[in-house]
Amino acid sequence: MATTTVPQFVERDPDVIMAESKTMLETLLGRELQPAQLEQLMLQFIVYREVLLLNRFNAGMSQMLYQFSTAPILDYLAGLVAVERLPEAQAGCTVRFTFVAGHGNILLPEGTRVSTSDSKVIFETIDDLAVAQGTEFVDLPVLAEVSGKSANNYAVGTVNKILDPVPFVLEVSNLDVTGGGSDEESDEHLRERIKLAPSQYSTAGSRASYLFHAKSANALITDVSISSPIPGTVLIVPLTGDDDTPAQVLSDIYNACNAEDVRPLTDTVIVSAPVIKNYAIAVNVTLYDSADSTTSQSDITAALNEYAQSKRGKLGQDVIKSHIIEACRLGSVYDVSVTSPVSNIVVSESEYAKCTGITVNITGFNHG
Repeated sequence: MATTTVPQFVERDPDVIMAESKTMLETLLGRELQPAQLEQLMLQFIVYREVLLLNRFNAGMSQMLYQFSTAPILDYLAGLVAVERLPEAQAGCTVRFTFVAGHGNILLPEGTRVSTSDSKVIFETIDDLAVAQGTEFVDLPVLAEVSGKSANNYAVGTVNKILDPVPFVLEVSNLDVTGGGSDEESDEHLRERIKLAPSQYSTAGSRASYLFHAKSANALITDVSISSPIPGTVLIVPLTGDDDTPAQVLSDIYNACNAEDVRPLTDTVIVSAPVIKNYAIAVNVTLYDSADSTTSQSDITAALNEYAQSKRGKLGQDVIKSHIIEACRLGSVYDVSVTSPVSNIVVSESEYAKCTGITVNITGFNHG
């Protein structure tokens, strides 16, 4: 049975309700109602109010189904299967502290603050570290003070201001792009985890169980691939909206799926970023004589962009030339040929397809 359409819990057709109500009132009055009579006008008002109430009832009942529920009711439904909405997460990166030559013993305390060069985001160290005499540099993980996506995507070398001076520290600089910060989990993402929730109780290392725990690690994750390239090894590949998967996301997934109460004893968990398969779309289009070339070109480009986004949104989505042609077949299009890609692109479950450009050439017109 399909579960993608909101069910109709009660009859809500105003015409049906009006006909039933009018028949019942005419039976009670013993006469036929005329359109301008007071009783008919009152009946229309009553039926209007009843339809409003029934619509609200139907909407309220649909909130009891996780497929159509929204916050905050969705959160209560999630609680029934021991799932909670993922809160905002802090972005992180690895920062190198470089020391002056010939220094003595140093203590880098937990909470030592560094900031980005634009001073918009502050990061803190998360552990105390004793630095031995003469050490040239140390690399430490840091987390943003404020949760959310705003601290993501700061380039290497841009977290470089020391806010809490420590003796003998010469300079600081991040070694990787900041990432892993996420906003509160969306309703759509939470629904997916509710559906997977029964698999969290698996102790046999099922694919669905790893999928649930991986998706629960960070709200930035949009898709996950679970495979076993060799016996005893579990390869987890996450997809996010970033082309370079944040190191923080990989770390979050590893910590979640490698926990003793999650990972079967014999499994070795590996978390890896997906591989990008770049491609470009180029099509030659013949239009009908009556079509406007500028409007048609814009519409086709928009349709192809939507197609490309659908392929970017999941792992392992092949790019098929016939599907590109189908996406171009708008009402104004007479014929289409694809010049790029030159053949179908097969994408493995650890890869995703990224479109680097779309070109729509209007090559002529045909009367059809």
